[in-house]
Amino acid sequence: MAENPSGTPSDDEMLQALARHLSVDGGAVRLDSSAGADLSWHSVLDCRIRRTTETRKESARTEKGRKDLSALPTYSHLAGYRPGPPAEHGSVHRIELVREGSVRHNTCECGNGEWACKRCEGRGRLPCDPTTACPDCRGLESCAECDGTGKPRPRAKDRAAPAAASRAVPRRVRCAKCRRPGAACPTCAGRGRTQCSQCTGTGLVDCPKCTGGGTVAHDACGGSGVVTTWVGAVIEQRSREELVRRPLKRPPFPVRRRTARLGRWRKAVLTGDEALPGDLDATHAEALVPHLVPAGEVHRRIVLRHLPLARITVPTDPDRVFYAFPGSDGIEVLGLPSGRRVARGLAIAAAALVVVVLLLSLLG
Repeated sequence: MAENPSGTPSDDEMLQALARHLSVDGGAVRLDSSAGADLSWHSVLDCRIRRTTETRKESARTEKGRKDLSALPTYSHLAGYRPGPPAEHGSVHRIELVREGSVRHNTCECGNGEWACKRCEGRGRLPCDPTTACPDCRGLESCAECDGTGKPRPRAKDRAAPAAASRAVPRRVRCAKCRRPGAACPTCAGRGRTQCSQCTGTGLVDCPKCTGGGTVAHDACGGSGVVTTWVGAVIEQRSREELVRRPLKRPPFPVRRRTARLGRWRKAVLTGDEALPGDLDATHAEALVPHLVPAGEVHRRIVLRHLPLARITVPTDPDRVFYAFPGSDGIEVLGLPSGRRVARGLAIAAAALVVVVLLLSLLG
């Protein structure tokens, strides 16, 4: 028989528990290592290994205004800083730090937070055309006599021009340029342009960027006149989880359900380089060894639970397979149909189905 894990019930203790289970139905039963019983260990392991890796970056920082950094943790040597608990599984834990004595609140080169406006070069005003095209004639028919030039047309055109002008603008006034009465656009008096409403003819308008002040808030300091500089660091922790289970082929579902409800699972939580529990099945310990090799992590936490589980067959009951495991009230035993019994049942069911089909075909 296979050697049982350290600290678990022995083979004989498992067989005695099975004998008690069988004797309930059929009287006293004796089972031991010489009775032909076949016992093998199929102990169950469920282990989760959480590894935390991290990156550390340090750099000079600059921020507009007087930034308050008092709430951030400080450090003197980044390599020696120890953060708090590691990140949860699948998450990223980001920690911002400030190096001790590195914070400076510097007066900005602008002095008071104001900076000369680049749009108007600090003048506050921009050039503007003092006149605009006449809104009525657009300068195209400003004067029917001189076309806004101040010089009358050749006499051959005198008869045609006033008629065209009268169609475009019904009412005409004296032209300010050629002095011809009833010939000019009443809005611009033949000039073709009117005074600009934006600059009222001055030729200058307020700069829209600085609204005429000549200065704007300095972008480098955000208009505060102060720039904060410091040396900071960012630590990012990432956590991932590995799952190790044995055996790879899980026990039958009824066994898993029974052990989950009644099994006395042994649990352990390991961190760092702590050794595996001494009562762990040898095959389980062997499976975990490759996962215990450091993989660049800064923190490792192992949560495992394991349960001794024995599979037993006895020659006097070939149609059943028994599973035994430690429970809260002693060793629990569960009997399941053997593979041979299941196959025989399926064969009988198939034969019965064939008979039914034949009968139906004969009756049909």
